[in-house]
Amino acid sequence: MHHVFSIRNLFHLPMWVLLVCSWVQCGPSTPPIETDGVTLPTSFQEVNWMEVLENMPLDSGRNVTLSHLQEAHLGFWKAWSEEVLQLGPSDDTLTVDMTLRFLEEMAPMMAAIDTTSGEEGHLAQQSEQLQEALKRHLVLFPDAEVPDVVWMPSGFNFALYPTPEWVGIGLDWFMEPNHPLHQELPSHRFPRYRLQRMRSAWMATDALRGWLLVQHQNRIPSSPRTVDMLLFWGQIMELTSICFPHTSPAQLMNWTEEEWTWAEANERSIWSEVQPQSVMFNKQPREVMRWFQEGPFTRAEGLPQSCPDRLGVYLGWKMVQARRGNHAALDMASWWTPTDPNPFLQAYRP
Repeated sequence: MHHVFSIRNLFHLPMWVLLVCSWVQCGPSTPPIETDGVTLPTSFQEVNWMEVLENMPLDSGRNVTLSHLQEAHLGFWKAWSEEVLQLGPSDDTLTVDMTLRFLEEMAPMMAAIDTTSGEEGHLAQQSEQLQEALKRHLVLFPDAEVPDVVWMPSGFNFALYPTPEWVGIGLDWFMEPNHPLHQELPSHRFPRYRLQRMRSAWMATDALRGWLLVQHQNRIPSSPRTVDMLLFWGQIMELTSICFPHTSPAQLMNWTEEEWTWAEANERSIWSEVQPQSVMFNKQPREVMRWFQEGPFTRAEGLPQSCPDRLGVYLGWKMVQARRGNHAALDMASWWTPTDPNPFLQAYRP
């Protein structure tokens, strides 16, 4: 039988995962949103799926074990078993056997997680950062859904699995760039630039940004132009930075400090490449997405291979910050509410 959770035979990564897994506030110097007295709703759940798997009551039979998995988080269990790992139907006791098979075959990965991204102290730190960010988001959007958080092993299939109700965070994607286990991963799926972003300190920021991208994807027009994607990504990045006010802009972009420095030094030159109407208002998906796709560099004409990737995200963020100006974070009408990119273009003067 073919097992999709084998390290050496990973199933296709959706495009949004490639975009997502790819990110000191650098904008207006407004004070961080205070979270004292802000509480997440009582319905909020945070689940360490590593512990759920470790505590399976195997001596009590498949039915009891299945109930244990379902009760830990029913929505996540369904997606994890049927989509993330494709083990089998979430209501089938035979899927318990496939889960045990997964744990046996992926034992080295599980052990590696325990000493890196899933180490108790580190996970507690990332959890605190993510919950603080969710509280700031709740201050900005009091009526918005607050997603549950599930720390999961994904078999190197998904770095993030966001839904409107919860976000799954693949701990195996954040075990540090030079982990020996990466030598077993297929290089065409895990090129060096992607491995360099597997940093355990980036879990919380990646998780919230990934959830925001999925939560607000309806803001993207059906046939987006480059300028539409600049605005969408810029708004997402600005919102993420407000929720993580003490995180460097380089980390929020999933860049090194050197890459951020390069972009800052070349901002005007980058803008000159995207500014022509033939680029700015282009609707060809391939031409548009070259500015926003993960890669070793931004594959746009006129830019050197020494540049970082996703420079469209960087410019969009700068464009939104220019429009926001010195407005307070809570003044969402100045930068979040608008869907017309023209005022942002007019405000941006690199």
